[in-house]
Amino acid sequence: MSKEIKESASSKTSTYNSLKTMYFSGKVKPSLNKILVELKNDSENIDLTLLACQCLLRSKDYERLATFAETTIALNAENGDGYYFKGMAYRHTKGKEQEALQNFDKALVIEPENTLYLQGKATTHLSLFTDFHLPIKLAEKHRAKGEESLLKVISLIEEKETPDFKEYLTIGDVSITVSKNLDAKMYYIKAVNAFEVAEEDDKDMNIYKDIIKAQNACNRLMKKFIE
Repeated sequence: MSKEIKESASSKTSTYNSLKTMYFSGKVKPSLNKILVELKNDSENIDLTLLACQCLLRSKDYERLATFAETTIALNAENGDGYYFKGMAYRHTKGKEQEALQNFDKALVIEPENTLYLQGKATTHLSLFTDFHLPIKLAEKHRAKGEESLLKVISLIEEKETPDFKEYLTIGDVSITVSKNLDAKMYYIKAVNAFEVAEEDDKDMNIYKDIIKAQNACNRLMKKFIE
């Protein structure tokens, strides 16, 4: 590898790490703006494209998310995250739920035990279950498939010796969905604890805020139940 190529690769890595750090600090929109500038000069950078997808998902810009997800798939069709982000974009687009499920299924072919992929698939099935325009039998099939995926998420994470804070958040959210509120409270507490001991470079403040928000919502739900 020539000196120029090495320097270029090092520069790209440095830029990506810098933008990832900014995103992890909670500055979603400023990060996205800088990422888009970088992608104008480096449109085939899949790491930056996936980071843009994270920003767009958090910003709820589902139309652009679908576009960037398609770019990711074009760059590397064996990367499940591209299909996951496309599934999430369609999951939040009325009438695109079936396409969302197709993309989650493609992602799960690549990573069958990815709990985020499974959670995305499950919530899409459950959103279809609540669609009153669907025939009852079809709605029930979506309910069953949704619950199957959620239970698999719980099983996969509980089998891990040391889940990380993102996985604890995921299983907490899933527990709320299946009405296991006490379990959810426990997992959210574990998520906070796991975040505190995580490597500094891995601490995504966006996810930490999600944990605290979910924890507070769970507390309100339990308080209401007790009352």
